[in-house]
Amino acid sequence: MLSSLREFFSSEYVFLAANYIFFFYGIILMTFYFSGVVLASRAIKRNKRKSLFLQVNDIVSATDIPSISVIAPAYNEGLTIIENVKSLLSIQYPYYELILVNDGSKDDSLEQLIEEFQLERRDATFITQPIPTASVKYFYRSKLSKYTHLTVLDKNNGGRADALNAGINFASSELVVCTDADCIIEQDALLKMVRPYLEENEKEVIACGGGIGIANDSVIKNGVLKELRLPDNLVPMVQVVEYIRAFLLGRMAWSEINGLMLVSGAFGMYPRKRVIEVNGFDAKTVGEDLELCIRLRMLMEEKKLPYKVVYLPETLCWTEGPPDHSILIKQRDRWARGLWETLKMHRKLFLNRKYRYMGLIFYPYWLFFEFGAPIVEFLGVICIIAFAFFGMINWPMAILLFTAAYLIGCVFSTAAIFMYVKNFDHYHKPKQIIELLLAAYLEPFLYHPILVYGQMKGYYKKIFGIKSGWGTMTRKGFKVSDS
Repeated sequence: MLSSLREFFSSEYVFLAANYIFFFYGIILMTFYFSGVVLASRAIKRNKRKSLFLQVNDIVSATDIPSISVIAPAYNEGLTIIENVKSLLSIQYPYYELILVNDGSKDDSLEQLIEEFQLERRDATFITQPIPTASVKYFYRSKLSKYTHLTVLDKNNGGRADALNAGINFASSELVVCTDADCIIEQDALLKMVRPYLEENEKEVIACGGGIGIANDSVIKNGVLKELRLPDNLVPMVQVVEYIRAFLLGRMAWSEINGLMLVSGAFGMYPRKRVIEVNGFDAKTVGEDLELCIRLRMLMEEKKLPYKVVYLPETLCWTEGPPDHSILIKQRDRWARGLWETLKMHRKLFLNRKYRYMGLIFYPYWLFFEFGAPIVEFLGVICIIAFAFFGMINWPMAILLFTAAYLIGCVFSTAAIFMYVKNFDHYHKPKQIIELLLAAYLEPFLYHPILVYGQMKGYYKKIFGIKSGWGTMTRKGFKVSDS
């Protein structure tokens, strides 16, 4: 066995082939990243110009804006449920309702809600179900006049996607916002999110996403983010950098060319009629947000209707990121499985001209670079170890290439951080900027290998048929201020 491996890895042809494959893969990926910086910069400028013509105050005073239902599933969220519901109830929008879906929680979440908001139980048998879901037992409304826009659905457990579908069934609005009960949403978020639906005349906006931020160790008062702090621990700190880079450079760039295939499940807005038309979120995958967006795009392509998927650069929703490596691995394991399931489910898109750019460019990109990147990195590490063992590596050249790749990655992270700091007033203190930069420069060594491990763990489960659901994420909860 060892002699066969020695013969294989000692072959000059194998060595050259591996070098060329990894080199050209890296070049193509870097080209996408550099293009992303240019496109994202252009998109941010365009978004700023648009906001001058249709401002938040104009939307607040309008009488012909669409109604919105905010749908938030909750499962065992007792640690943060009250503060998070208060946050969702404090949103500024003339016509909106909050539908909290208690998805069979086993803790005291429902009891806390009943006591805090003085909820009354009502019969739910009249609720129509255009999208099939697990049964809804009851729904609750508050006796207090200030909470008339709050509804709590109590249903049997069916998972996050099933809970969202139950909320969509109950909603009576034109637009639905899907979020999580553990998210803190900016008070003017809906006013900003609805703007693309009001501005666009030629194309139908089928999905709109907003930036997601990490709020670990930040201060919350009455459900409102009062003081944004950088996390104390390195793991969530690096996630701040990762989210800034992914949302600002990645999704903003794809939105600029109408190539966005994913609206984050933590905060996305959709036309209710279109979501019902595609039968809602798919409960068979843990990547339901990506899968729904792809299915909505496919619907519009098949109907040959002009459409857009929009991303807003502002951070409009704050969440608690995984506080340590073990929980981070579980999260990325789940994301990887969701990506695998969705790409497999819609594999007919690959190079399918019927779906135009989505089939010829966007799906292949996700397949080769979103799905394929951790595999290529993992194989790269295996090859380096093997070639080093058999004495095939030119170490000075290898170190030079590693340094170049590291510095290029730092350039992208630095660009994302400074674009964010320049355009948004969240991290403006010099100390915060320095801490973000340090986290970005440490990321390749202390954080990124953990991500690759989590992703490969998810792929391993799919290859060998190991069943695994959403998993659990233990939360510390936000820092709540009474003063």
